[in-house]
Amino acid sequence: MNDFITINGEKFSSDDLLLLTGMDVIARPDQVKGYILLVGRALRNPMRLPWLLQDICRLCLGEEEQREMRLCLVRVQVDAELKMNQDIQRYQQRRYVAQVIEILLFNDLLLAPREAVEEEGIE
Repeated sequence: MNDFITINGEKFSSDDLLLLTGMDVIARPDQVKGYILLVGRALRNPMRLPWLLQDICRLCLGEEEQREMRLCLVRVQVDAELKMNQDIQRYQQRRYVAQVIEILLFNDLLLAPREAVEEEGIE
């Protein structure tokens, strides 16, 4: 689509906002939550992530906001994996941004491969 939506004087990709919010349409751009916009800033320019870390670590999210944020980050990771062959560098960076934020906020990755638990031999 490549359209942009301006929120508080800042331009965001409409495709990114749709992905981040999980919506089909952004009817009220002014109601997109600040923590979603923070992820949008990081996706817009992944090389700025080190400068956004303090804002990310300072986020204080309620239970519902935590669920929304985690789903937002998972959507970015799934989207990146599905589109990786289109532009490997871009989508690796997007996946990395989402993973770093998820680890900082939730201490683990929901989509991380799990190690198989070794079972003791039963005799």
